[in-house]
Amino acid sequence: MIMGDICTRACSFCNVKTGKPNILDPLEPTKIAEATRELNLKHVVITSVDRDDLKDGGAQHFSKVILEIRKINKNTTIEALTPDFLRKGEAYAKVVNANPDVFNHNIETVPSLYRSVRPGSRYFASLNLLKTVKEINKKKNIY
Repeated sequence: MIMGDICTRACSFCNVKTGKPNILDPLEPTKIAEATRELNLKHVVITSVDRDDLKDGGAQHFSKVILEIRKINKNTTIEALTPDFLRKGEAYAKVVNANPDVFNHNIETVPSLYRSVRPGSRYFASLNLLKTVKEINKKKNIY
């Protein structure tokens, strides 16, 4: 999990602290890439807390982590399990353009329960994120 351990949303489905997050660690992308190499990982899942405090929701940081992993781990596949980037425009494109092997985003529950389970998120925004990622990435082979 990147970008710290404090989330800006108070969803009821996870056990992550909610509050004001710390500043991003600029060395985190390199640290993650080196840990991937040291552990000889064949597949990594990069996920994060929600960072609504950041202009792009942390999309650029996701991108940096993916690119750093690729530099020194040529045979490792990378899955980006992202937040919804709600109200962050097309910030998600930064993650897509970093070319993860898999672009993933969890939809935690059915539409009728979404606001109570994920009060800071929107069900159809999550669906639209996944649909849009696939549309802009037709020539790439990510799912």
